[in-house]
Amino acid sequence: MDTEGLSKICSGLGSIEEDDDRHRTGYSKGEYCLDNLKDLLRFLRRDDPETRNVFKQVCKWNVVSKDLVPIIEHYHEDRSMLLNAVKVLVFLTMPIEPGSTDIPQQLEYLWDLKSAVTNSDVATMIVSILEKPLENLELNKFTEDDWKLVSENSFQVFILA
Repeated sequence: MDTEGLSKICSGLGSIEEDDDRHRTGYSKGEYCLDNLKDLLRFLRRDDPETRNVFKQVCKWNVVSKDLVPIIEHYHEDRSMLLNAVKVLVFLTMPIEPGSTDIPQQLEYLWDLKSAVTNSDVATMIVSILEKPLENLELNKFTEDDWKLVSENSFQVFILA
């Protein structure tokens, strides 16, 4: 695993904005936030399912609470940003391989991830992605793009729930 490259990708997602009392006031995405989300997704796709080193490192750095949740909350109007952040969340919440190493640590990380998602508005925003395609289905105007969005994201919603 290229820890330095992964670190650059994660640190380039953006930064939390705080007031003088260190209370969160917002989030500023990095200049290449979308590219970094796509790169992070590539890292996660190549992660060894037995060791899950990328998963563990991303969780250790608290990227979900620190970056992904704020990106989804503050930039949900940017469809590409939202979809890529959700895809990263999905890869992070994939089931643990029964033969993988360090299962108790992976379970602890998964609980932290799910806590970060459920203690925010992220689930609501993910469900909102499905609203228009499902409306099109009801009106018999369902397109291939709608199908791709529903089939990918309905699975994602169940994983995150």
